Amino acid sequence: MSFSWSTFALQAINFLVLVWLLRRFLLKPVQAIVARRKGEISRALAEATAAREQAEASRKDFELRQGGIEAERQHIIEKARIDLESEHSKMLEAARADVENIKSAALKQINEERDAAAREVFECSVQMAIRLSETLLRDLKLPHLDDLFLPRVLDHIDGLSSHERAAMLGRDGRDRGRLAVTTAHALGPELERKWEAVLHERISELKEISFATDEGLIAGAELRFPNAVLRFSWRDSLAAAQRELIS
Repeated sequence: MSFSWSTFALQAINFLVLVWLLRRFLLKPVQAIVARRKGEISRALAEATAAREQAEASRKDFELRQGGIEAERQHIIEKARIDLESEHSKMLEAARADVENIKSAALKQINEERDAAAREVFECSVQMAIRLSETLLRDLKLPHLDDLFLPRVLDHIDGLSSHERAAMLGRDGRDRGRLAVTTAHALGPELERKWEAVLHERISELKEISFATDEGLIAGAELRFPNAVLRFSWRDSLAAAQRELIS
């Protein structure tokens, strides 16, 4: 089992993003909520204390005149205690609900950003791999490499129906029967004659075949008919591989 630095780096980045998001979107809001709740509870306790002191003063004031004032005072204090406990419970439930909502939102955002970061890293890796492959293939200079693609071209042409051939060659006009063959490297006179011969053999309607080069193909050939382009190159193969990997 080999150690993957890329996986380790991705996990480290995910962990740091998670810590940062938890600190920013969970810890600070929770601390603010708890502090606010503590302040409200303190104020409620202060109000209850004031009410109790007022009740105590009222008791002393009316103690000599009315014997039942003690029961009334106790009733007021008990009611205040019950109300305070009820309010305190409501505050705690609201705080818990706020914490859960913040936690869910933070985890959702973390997951979304983690998925986006993972996809971005994957796409960058694919692009780097494709560019590296292009570089390696460009450096791979074999004699007559483009000529190796001729059998693929012929197999494709042999698989076309008569209707597809007719549509590819174009209707009657100045360009009908013309074909432009572009290869990554110059074929040379001998190979050009070979390509002309086999292409005329497969497509008797061809009137003119021209040759050109495009190093961007890396290796292979493109056949441009009046109404169609046939591509058989490493550049298109790499581009198709990149699209497949990313999708």
